[in-house]
Amino acid sequence: MDGKEERVRVVIDTNVLIGALVKDNSYKARILRNRQFLFFFPDYGLIEIEKFRNYICSKRGMPLGCPSYDYALKFLLESVTIVPQQLYKDQVSRAYSEMAAIDPKDTPFLALALHLESPLWSDDTHLKRQALVPCYSTNEILDLLEDSSP
Repeated sequence: MDGKEERVRVVIDTNVLIGALVKDNSYKARILRNRQFLFFFPDYGLIEIEKFRNYICSKRGMPLGCPSYDYALKFLLESVTIVPQQLYKDQVSRAYSEMAAIDPKDTPFLALALHLESPLWSDDTHLKRQALVPCYSTNEILDLLEDSSP
């Protein structure tokens, strides 16, 4: 990348961050450090991640106090812009209308993607059922990276 290319904006789902937190050198963690993308995450997702703290620590093989969890989260969030709801609230009702029958908890992610006019990155297949923005799985993101490699 020569600095003149525009970075692709992508809204990430909680499962992406959880996967990256579980394994430091996973594909998800490596993609999150890729400079071809600008990653965005609604602040609501931080509450979701905290609910999975014990699960993540157990998968990391660490005790529940798990300082490596805090370090890993801080490190990953350096590559992600956390967006407060007031900045994408203009799209919440539209997103909720689309997500109500699919999974209303994913409304903030879709609302942020609509606000930014960006795709979603999620391995939750139900997010592909919404028709407002493209939704890419990790494998599809990897394919995009391979296609753009020199």
